[in-house]
Amino acid sequence: MKKIFTFLENNRQILFVLLLITIACFISTDIFARMGGAGGSNNGGSGGDGIGELIFMLFMLLPFPFNWIAVIGLLIGVFVYSKLKKRGSILNKIQSSQIPNKQNEKALASFKILHPDFNEDQFVEKVKTAFIEIQNAWAAKDINRVRRFISDGMYQRVNTQFKMMSILEQRNEIEKLSLQSTVIDKIESDGLYDVIHVAVFASIKDKFISNKYPNLSTASFEEFVEYWSFIRKTSAKGKDMYSKYNCPNCGGDLSGANLSDVSKCPYCGTFTNSGEFDWVLAEITQADDYVATNYLHDLSNTLSTKIEDILDTDDNFSVQLIEDKASNGYLQIQTARVMKNPKLTRRFVSNEYYTKLEGILKSEDHFVYNRIFLNDVTLIGALQKDNKNILTLSIKSSSQRVKIIDGKAVLVDFAITSKNEVLMMSKDISAGENKGSVYAQQCPSCGGIISDTTDINCPYCGNLLNSTKNEWIITDIMSQQEYLDYYKTNSNLFVANVNPKKIDSLYKVRDYAFNNVLIMVAADGVFDVEEVDFANKLAKKWGYAPSKLEGMIEMAKNNQLVIRMPEKKKDCEKIHKLMHKAASIDGNISPEEQSLLDSIQNEYMEQN
Repeated sequence: MKKIFTFLENNRQILFVLLLITIACFISTDIFARMGGAGGSNNGGSGGDGIGELIFMLFMLLPFPFNWIAVIGLLIGVFVYSKLKKRGSILNKIQSSQIPNKQNEKALASFKILHPDFNEDQFVEKVKTAFIEIQNAWAAKDINRVRRFISDGMYQRVNTQFKMMSILEQRNEIEKLSLQSTVIDKIESDGLYDVIHVAVFASIKDKFISNKYPNLSTASFEEFVEYWSFIRKTSAKGKDMYSKYNCPNCGGDLSGANLSDVSKCPYCGTFTNSGEFDWVLAEITQADDYVATNYLHDLSNTLSTKIEDILDTDDNFSVQLIEDKASNGYLQIQTARVMKNPKLTRRFVSNEYYTKLEGILKSEDHFVYNRIFLNDVTLIGALQKDNKNILTLSIKSSSQRVKIIDGKAVLVDFAITSKNEVLMMSKDISAGENKGSVYAQQCPSCGGIISDTTDINCPYCGNLLNSTKNEWIITDIMSQQEYLDYYKTNSNLFVANVNPKKIDSLYKVRDYAFNNVLIMVAADGVFDVEEVDFANKLAKKWGYAPSKLEGMIEMAKNNQLVIRMPEKKKDCEKIHKLMHKAASIDGNISPEEQSLLDSIQNEYMEQN
């Protein structure tokens, strides 16, 4: 032992330099690995070559025995780091409904300094009221009863599903509804608005029933976590829209009013859900999507200041409101696809996109959404071109399509499947005042109520409805790859942007595969002890921390996960192979598992 200390003492300077070299090499190794790998345990390409080159460099640059010490240290470091990196997967961060997080006391304290009149208990009571009332409205297929305190985009999310349920003659029965707890997770400032994100922990017995198409009927008992986002103007007047059915401005009784597409008081013309009076529910996000998109939202938030600078003429600009308009328009476009009726979108899309949509409707087979959800909408870029401000938004949706053939509902997608797209909106740089939302069937020039029509001139003032002079108009919806190509061509015009390659970068190949394997395990409607054990063993094999996957396992049990696949065909093939291997591990692939594998093969690999 004394000889070792003497050796270290005599060579401390060399060892210090050696340590610096090793650290530098280790960092370089990580760079090589990220450049060449597809993620997870399936990294390939230049990663291995990079490590080999570094080992060779160490042998050449350092004398014996320091070269051996450095190489061994490097290999140990890479091994440990790779294990830690795998354990740091985004899937480990999904909140379990059994272990609620603590209230974000720091954010609350800061918010209360700016808003000393904010009453946390009253706000939580409003969240609870919103939760119960919206669940009841959903079961009754009557969203009018909660319309006064939900955004236009939120209304469209529910209304679109109602339209699909009517076509498929479905109803949703709920029992044993229990709201266990609510936790304020995050508070943000967004232009003239404040946004509070609340984790909702609840359980429910849920039955989707279709007497006409019984194969679409499902039933389950769910314990779940959702994140509810509420928005309010910083200068809000402090009215209460949750304990009473009255207009927050004039006090008129709204209990019998038909608010539907436009939440407008029939007595005084006030828009009750403008955020000027009380908190408005703007978004509901599932736990896995909330975690997965947090990083993207953080990147998006850094764009706000730059975007506000180029939109200095728009005092009411808010990222949340822009995302709400995008949600609204996107879902109405999906309804138009099912209805084979492009005129449903005519008032809020550009002439060019309307022509593109007509072509899509003519070329695709008729289908109906058995389920359709808008998982997340995030502003990711802004540019100026042709005297217009152009915003780009990442759209993540999940759906399951069916075809009606000979009076039967035939599944097009075996499971609910997620996809990523990018939506573009344009508005003139010198735009005038917006007096109404064209997405909520109002003329932006005069505020008049309009109907779904191919006539794009307002019947009251005669101005163009889909004009970019007053309103943000949808000009295109494209795939991630199409957006990447667009970005490369116009990158010099962007004044703010999130790198397109980072839109879905948190999910690695193994993350996609593990998510999809859990769906496959639960495909037969059963997720028993043996299957949980299998999931935990697979987690260990693929480098996850099983103890941190409780939230993920719970979502699988409750059928809350959706099929996720990346853009690249090569990665899709890797995921399909991993799923096939997991399905055949017991020597038998069930019909449900095979159907899921076939669905992915057809959707992502043969047509990719």
